[in-house]
Amino acid sequence: MRATSRAGGMEKLIAVGLAIAVAGGLGAAWRVQAPSQHDLEAKAQEALVLTRIQSAVASSPSFIADMVAARNAKGDDVRFLFGTSELEYVCDDTAHPTRFFDEHDYGFSLMCVGNAGCQSLWQAMELAALEEEGAVSGNRIALMLGTQWFMEDGLTESAFAKRFSEETFATVMVNPRLSDATKQKIYDRCVAMGANPQQLDELKNPSLVSSINRAISDLPASVERSEAIMDDVNEQGRPFEETTADKADAITDWEELNELVVEEGKRSCTNNDLGIYDEYYTDIFVPQDKENREKDEPQCTEWSEKEFGDFEIFLDVCRDLGIKPLIVLQPAKGAYYDNTPYDKESREIFYNKIRSMIDEADAELLDLTPYEYDMYYLRDVMHPEWKSWVIVNQKLCELYGDSND
Repeated sequence: MRATSRAGGMEKLIAVGLAIAVAGGLGAAWRVQAPSQHDLEAKAQEALVLTRIQSAVASSPSFIADMVAARNAKGDDVRFLFGTSELEYVCDDTAHPTRFFDEHDYGFSLMCVGNAGCQSLWQAMELAALEEEGAVSGNRIALMLGTQWFMEDGLTESAFAKRFSEETFATVMVNPRLSDATKQKIYDRCVAMGANPQQLDELKNPSLVSSINRAISDLPASVERSEAIMDDVNEQGRPFEETTADKADAITDWEELNELVVEEGKRSCTNNDLGIYDEYYTDIFVPQDKENREKDEPQCTEWSEKEFGDFEIFLDVCRDLGIKPLIVLQPAKGAYYDNTPYDKESREIFYNKIRSMIDEADAELLDLTPYEYDMYYLRDVMHPEWKSWVIVNQKLCELYGDSND
């Protein structure tokens, strides 16, 4: 892992401390109950295992980096899988990576980062910030790329605003390995998505005065965020030693695992022959498919150029940082999308565009799109499950195994 100076973190701590003092003079007594920066740093040093990094915790790359450093110091090897809503749901699937790598010893631990609304622009910023904080080991990372990100107009302003993190943006802007051109692309896209240019300019300024001004103006939000971070870690985190002791040996017979998850899929999908779990099929698929057939809308021949541009920014970040990403291209359920504007021919337009971008960037592709019409690769019409996770997990073992960076 690249060593980084924590002087910037101390500067932030001083700034926040001064801001709190000022706020105290203004009568903000409510701040006393909130976790302090010191409390958060102490919590990170407990080397807790938090496999799903979402919402509040994901908004603080420095906190994640401290957690990673504390675990690695105890002999762990933390690696990243970036994604979106497929990483946030809780299920009984044996092969889901948030469960699989917690339960089996493959010589590394997996940290899954992202939840609904985290699309290409968010992934680009989160990676750049985590790398700047020294959290990214080696030169490989993995990304679950969602087909739905590129439908209609791509990333929405509301989704961007919900996931935007001031700390993440500020950390991205001081990463010396990012080119000025890449930083400018990120800045411009944030403005286009509704971010205040004056606020972004403030965040680009690393001076102490600017840090104090930000801390004062955003103190209520900072308190809310620190409370949410502490709540997430207290609720989901487990001691590193405990998780290590509980791990079983690595599974080497992937075909046997595949057979196991197929049985799990069969138990979850009993009222249809599409491999969709029962509740989703009844409550969502059936009425929505009926509505789609009645609409009979024209085929979509153009996917979101904005999202393609954001994905290009992600690839630019990887190039600047010397990282070769593994891009997992997720399938979409053919039985559903064939009755929408995004039919098989339309999806091939999108898939071919993504494949070309990945090839031009010299990235690595894990293509799951051949399984759009097969059973037990998707749990609904968009989220990978069962057999898909077996393929992904096997690839992650190759990517992050002991012999690789």
